[in-house]
Amino acid sequence: MPIEFKVSSESLQGLRSNNEDAIKCTMADGLFLALVADGMGGHASGEVASTESIKSIEQEVFDQGPFLDGSEGGDTALIHQGYISANQSLLNLSRANPKFLNMGTTMVGLFYRENSPNVLISNLGDRRCYVLEDQKLSLITADHSFAHALYIAGSITLAQVATHPFRNRIYKYLGSKDLTGGPDVFIHHLRPGQRYLICSDGLSGSINSADLQNYLATEPLEGLSLKLCQIALKNGSTDNTSAIIIDVLET
Repeated sequence: MPIEFKVSSESLQGLRSNNEDAIKCTMADGLFLALVADGMGGHASGEVASTESIKSIEQEVFDQGPFLDGSEGGDTALIHQGYISANQSLLNLSRANPKFLNMGTTMVGLFYRENSPNVLISNLGDRRCYVLEDQKLSLITADHSFAHALYIAGSITLAQVATHPFRNRIYKYLGSKDLTGGPDVFIHHLRPGQRYLICSDGLSGSINSADLQNYLATEPLEGLSLKLCQIALKNGSTDNTSAIIIDVLET
């Protein structure tokens, strides 16, 4: 069935000296791509890493995507290659300029091809994608943190992940010398009435899931991304906070 997206997006600096997050939504040639990146490496390095990675993935998707057959396998490979290309670009930049040494970024994205029944959700690191369906909020992505790996292994509980000292220790990110396996890519069935949220951990780590579900279920789209970022900062987040909210509507 024909659908359209309505989008609200925002990125706030918070208490950091600069904003190392980067966000982007693009619709062209029947393709829709939304990305949230959170740079690592300190000051300019993190900002460059997040911005350049989004540019690289966006270029790969919109240069190659219109010429593919639209199959899920082809689009999954497209997203995968976008991340691999972005990773190589960061490595090249860091080798060419010592001030960018060890820079990197985490990333979460949502990709849609016109007339497809599904969206593709991709992530590296601890950027997250949630979906609100029938007033219930679910987390689609899985964090690539050592704390979450301990949870998967059964060593700690899910509640302990939020306060574990390794919750921010990331083992998969763009800028890594070994990106074996690339990003996770999840196929999620699309239907009108859904509301997707992709965000940085400055937001997801500062608003509990019950409150997040309530805001997403009851608030209008306009201005909601800004409101969530402001709430995260009010709740004590010292990090940059970024969010893209996507409503799925039937045309």
